[in-house]
Amino acid sequence: MATTAKKSPAKKTITKTIEMPIEHPGVDWRSLYLYAVSLITLLVCLFTVISLINRGLDLVVPDAGYVDPYASQNDPKIDPEVIKQANIDQNRRSAIRGITSSIVTLLVTVPVYLYHWRMVRKSSN
Repeated sequence: MATTAKKSPAKKTITKTIEMPIEHPGVDWRSLYLYAVSLITLLVCLFTVISLINRGLDLVVPDAGYVDPYASQNDPKIDPEVIKQANIDQNRRSAIRGITSSIVTLLVTVPVYLYHWRMVRKSSN
C-alpha cells in the first residue's frame, strides 16, 4: 500500500522592501543668508553706536592737541593760545563730521537689519 502524500504548493512570500531615502538636512541657503545679513548689520550697528559715543565725547571734551612751546619762542607772532583754540575747533568739527557719519550709518543699517530679522522670524514660524 503506497501512500501518496499531497504536496502543497510552496507559498512564496514576496516582500517588497521600500527603501526610504535617508534625509540629510541640507543647508537652507535662504535662512543662512538671512542670519548672516542680520548678524553683519547688527555688528555694524554696534560698532557705529560705539563710534557715536566716542565722537560725542570728543565733541563735549575736545582734545586740545599739541602746541609746540618752542615755536612761540622762535616766532613772537605765534600765540600758543590761538593755536590751542584752533586745534580745539578742528577737533570739534571732526567730531561733528564723525557723529553725522555714524548717524547716517545707523539710518542705513537699522532698517536693513530689521527687515532681514523679520524675514528670519517669519521663516522660522
